[in-house]
Amino acid sequence: MKVNIALLVSWNLHKDSSGKYYISNTHWNYLLFLSSKFSKIYLISTTSLKGTTKDNKEIVFPNIEIVKLPAISGYANAQTKVITYYKVIKSISPKVDLFYCRVPDPFSWMPALFFNKKCIMHFVGDTIDATNYNEKWSWWKKRIMIAGYYPDYLLTILAAKRNMVYTNGFHIAKRLKKFSIKSIPVISSTISEKVFNDNLPDLIHRNLPISLIYVGYIRYAKGINCLMHLCKKLNEEDVDFRFDIVGAGEMFEDLKKFVCENNLSNRVILYGYIDDKKALLQKIRESDLFFFPSLSEGSPRVVIEAMSQGIPVLTTPVGALPTTFEDCIDIRFFDFDDYNGAFSIIKEYENNRSSFVMLRDKAYIKVKENYTIEAFLGKVFSV
Repeated sequence: MKVNIALLVSWNLHKDSSGKYYISNTHWNYLLFLSSKFSKIYLISTTSLKGTTKDNKEIVFPNIEIVKLPAISGYANAQTKVITYYKVIKSISPKVDLFYCRVPDPFSWMPALFFNKKCIMHFVGDTIDATNYNEKWSWWKKRIMIAGYYPDYLLTILAAKRNMVYTNGFHIAKRLKKFSIKSIPVISSTISEKVFNDNLPDLIHRNLPISLIYVGYIRYAKGINCLMHLCKKLNEEDVDFRFDIVGAGEMFEDLKKFVCENNLSNRVILYGYIDDKKALLQKIRESDLFFFPSLSEGSPRVVIEAMSQGIPVLTTPVGALPTTFEDCIDIRFFDFDDYNGAFSIIKEYENNRSSFVMLRDKAYIKVKENYTIEAFLGKVFSV
């Protein structure tokens, strides 16, 4: 059956001076899968003429047409673009059988409510939840921001009631159930079946220092304060460690300042954003432990990536993780903001690596058998 689909997303494409479009490696892999499944794809995405394209991949699929949306700097800024969104969605609606709408990207409700289109609504996160966990904002600012989000949120709920809904994790599905919305939880993944290598790293015979790695946004809701406290404690307790931090975000300068002020530059290495997936996976594979202190998530893909490389994961019980993995069986959990608890687990690893090897082996098998990008996208786009 030939089906045309529109993807309404904020994937931040880059357009160069020659008119070529580039996209992150992760989303390029999504397009690769979808291009073989649908006859025609209209990629409706935020697009910028600025920014580097060196780590991105060119969009060259013959059945994908790019429809530009203006770049946005946040929720409030997006509201000023509502007319543009309306005109773009209106122009594409007659050409497609189906919309894929990524929530909470701006105006994900519009195809269903304004144009009565059949939609796949994919809740990848929760803006209100992330706002509540923003440590930088005061209680009053959080309340004001949430009040501002609510009109869009309620429209999204109305659209979801009449469409197929998927959620990144069971916790979002549970919240939607309060609105009588039936949804299907999925585990988001960027790992292809082709990248698995059963020759897993030899953690037992690795020499010191213990190599930790964090991959993700450098922002408050990702638990970066906890990460900084942990680095300081590891140093104060004379643990021989190295901490690779990969990512960018609003706290990056704060993190740089912290590393400098605490004389940690020889132990804590800030890489910024790495979009080369092969290089990133190799860096994860060379580590001993993957550390993830996030406060708010859907189903964190980087955890799946770490497990696919045979690295034990030390994380908060965030998002879909507690309903997908089991503490001390295939993952290790510590409480939110509990850097002392995380420190204790790292000391366990230092003294008894064999138990962590058994844990990572089980996690690797679970991810390989259940949580690939093919399984993930095949479920969401099973039309």
